[in-house]
Amino acid sequence: MGPDLIDYEGLIIEIDKELESVIPDFLESRHKDCLLIDDLLMHNNMDEISRLGHRLKGTGGSYGFDVISDIGRILEVAVAEEDPEAVDFARQALKLYLEQIRIVYV
Repeated sequence: MGPDLIDYEGLIIEIDKELESVIPDFLESRHKDCLLIDDLLMHNNMDEISRLGHRLKGTGGSYGFDVISDIGRILEVAVAEEDPEAVDFARQALKLYLEQIRIVYV
């Protein structure tokens, strides 16, 4: 299943109000990660992609974004399996997720 088949439309994420001041910067950094993954793929820098995946896996859930953690896992596995198409899938999934989510602070 490609990322174009994942329906993120109207995806509402509830985030603790205490994190409201840091979430915009966190999400902006994830947008930059999409561009970084493109660049790293172009230069075949799988080690750095794996490190980025590890970081996403650790921080996503910490901020309330479990899907970002899942995408980090996909990146790590894709690198371990030497699968650049899976890396690109994860990048596309992250981009779509970031475009579709709506944050509600509770």
